[in-house]
Amino acid sequence: MKTKARDTLLTFTDINLTLKEKAILTNVNGEAKSGQILAIMGPSGSGKTSLLNILAGDLPMSSGTVTVNGKPFTKLQKRKLAYVLQSDIFLTKLTLRETLYFTAMIRLPDHVSKADKMARIDEIVDALHLRNCLDTIIGDFMHRGLSGGEKKRANIACELLTDPNIMLIDEPTSGLDSSTAHVLMEELKDFASQYNKTLLITIHQPSSQIFHMFSTLLLLVRGHAAYFGGAQLALKYFSDLGLDFPDQYNPSDILLELLTTDEEVVNKIIKASTLKGKIQNTEKKNCIGNGEVNGIHRKDGDGNTHNSVLGLGYYKKDTCTSEIVLDISSLEKGVQARVETTGPSHNKKWPTSFWTQFKMLSWRNAKQSRWRIFDDCVLAHAAIVAVAYCVLYYQIPDTIETLRDRMGAVFFPLIFWGFAMVTDSVTSFIGEREVVVKERKAGAYRLSAYYIAKMVSELPMLIILPIVQLSAMYWMAGIGGPITFAMYIGINLLNCFTNQSIGYIIGACVPKFKYSITTVNTIMVLFLILGGFFNTHFPSWFAWAKYLSFLYYPFAAIVTLLFADIEPFSCGSSQTFKQCQNETELVTGSDVLHSMGIDIPVYCSIGMMAVLVVVLRIMGYFALKYRL
Repeated sequence: MKTKARDTLLTFTDINLTLKEKAILTNVNGEAKSGQILAIMGPSGSGKTSLLNILAGDLPMSSGTVTVNGKPFTKLQKRKLAYVLQSDIFLTKLTLRETLYFTAMIRLPDHVSKADKMARIDEIVDALHLRNCLDTIIGDFMHRGLSGGEKKRANIACELLTDPNIMLIDEPTSGLDSSTAHVLMEELKDFASQYNKTLLITIHQPSSQIFHMFSTLLLLVRGHAAYFGGAQLALKYFSDLGLDFPDQYNPSDILLELLTTDEEVVNKIIKASTLKGKIQNTEKKNCIGNGEVNGIHRKDGDGNTHNSVLGLGYYKKDTCTSEIVLDISSLEKGVQARVETTGPSHNKKWPTSFWTQFKMLSWRNAKQSRWRIFDDCVLAHAAIVAVAYCVLYYQIPDTIETLRDRMGAVFFPLIFWGFAMVTDSVTSFIGEREVVVKERKAGAYRLSAYYIAKMVSELPMLIILPIVQLSAMYWMAGIGGPITFAMYIGINLLNCFTNQSIGYIIGACVPKFKYSITTVNTIMVLFLILGGFFNTHFPSWFAWAKYLSFLYYPFAAIVTLLFADIEPFSCGSSQTFKQCQNETELVTGSDVLHSMGIDIPVYCSIGMMAVLVVVLRIMGYFALKYRL
């Protein structure tokens, strides 16, 4: 950013957009030039954001062309374009410094040194006056962080790091007070002129001070372009159409009033712009031929300089014509020849290597996830449950009478951490989804790097709390000895990983929080019923259903470890077991397992859990790939 960008001329011609048989945009034309701000204004629902989405490549247009310096706007060229959305989408627990550092490290090429990346951060921070809040978290509705104006500037700062030639900014002043909005727009104007950048912004109703900062104005109404040209000439254009409006008012207020209050006036404006747009190419060529075209001004035969950029509703008077020139599709070749290309071609699909992406994504995810995993409420919840468990199951006697109690003591942690892991995975995906979508659209990193980094970076933190709680509950309940303890912890962790994998799939496939939680509860309750503890005698035709429950395998493994080798005992008066025909019959450990519907060895249960973890995580990746 220390040198000015090369001249860039972004041109969009005859843009049409139809969604569900409704015309959103109709034959919209315009252009944006380096060092200037093109403001796109219009009433709500006029198509401002839709036009920006088309220019950014996020929304396919029905017809029309978009060119840069007269050449088609390709996918590679779009890597030099930045799109700042109206909503401020960030990971909320990171500080501004960490957010900018991650963006610089992952979106600037590997050949750029770390020192140069940090220097670019410093330059942008100073330009946008963000230094005082670098160590403040982004924040959300529950945790205080950056102010609204600081978030807007932080959003813009992240995009500036990539040194884009073209910036599309959707409603940069939305939600800001007039003073903050004015300061932000001054910073954007200075940035555009100082670094020769092309800025296109949508804005609803700017103040008079902000309006006079605009170089060019595109007015939209009902998806039609009502005016395109110099911002300061807009009122004169409408005055020449015979429209009356009061003087000494904010120009943006006047323009929006004209476009919203009177149906007849709006129809007149649309009709005028449509009629003036139908000018023959031969007439345009003859007109332009009278003077020297340089893309900005033209001199007529008398030496007078006039605006000669051809655009819809561009107001200009000269010796050639006093009409409104409308079609920008055929700028003279001389204009295009004098505009330089937009910098070196970027042939690599990704700015950084897989290793860089994995490393930085792991770093960021660890920073963000620690707040969620070690949240005070989560810790308190785990502690309260552990205390209640230890009181209820403290040193359970190792007798036949307490057999069912000991099975409950084994099954409860599987349920608790099953629900906890699924819910945590789902909510974490929902919280990050918008950020990942935004960054993926910008081509910041591979989806595989994100997915693997998420799994690896959260793993050490996710196992700490289960190990601590399970250890306390195991020894306080007196479930078994040291060797069994190691197996008990390992099987429970496998259960955590399995349920976490299910959460990844649900989080990827069901993005809405309400529906995702409902899906979690439905699936987990079904697994619970089939898990082998609450219902051990299924109908013969439904006996296979237990193998569908992910809770069945860890329960079967732990129960087999604990009760397969118990000393045989007599039936007594119990009729629980099939062989108890009389009181003298002996019941073995295998009889106990059979009565619980457990008919597979430990190694099969553990192997099945391991396979499920791998298969479900692969499914989670493809769910993300096709749902993001």
